[in-house]
Amino acid sequence: MLGLLLFINCSKERNFLNKHHITLVANFTDGNEVLTKEAQNFEKNHNIKFQEANKIYEAFRSNNEKSQIKTKDSFNFYPTLIIDEYYVYSFKNFKAGKIAVFGIGVNANTGEPKNFTEEIWLHERNILKK
Repeated sequence: MLGLLLFINCSKERNFLNKHHITLVANFTDGNEVLTKEAQNFEKNHNIKFQEANKIYEAFRSNNEKSQIKTKDSFNFYPTLIIDEYYVYSFKNFKAGKIAVFGIGVNANTGEPKNFTEEIWLHERNILKK
């Protein structure tokens, strides 16, 4: 039974990676968050930059969640992934080396926010291999 569940999860991950262009936004080097070259290039070639996407994300989150926690304007943060044309703010499990696909996305061309609801966790190593 456990083998079947692992196979299904691996298949979902593989299918998702094959259907979408995925970019890891940042890595941690010496305890600091460093943008990947791919993420920097993506940002340069799109209308919405990280700072603007962060503001859109915050506004969308505060309008759609009960939590009204605000981050300071001076606090610099990045989305976790770029999926196709969306900056996606999701979760990272550092211990397992996995990143969630579900979260809030901001379209890098239009600024339109949307919820990503597909419950898939991608192995960071598989994103980097692609």
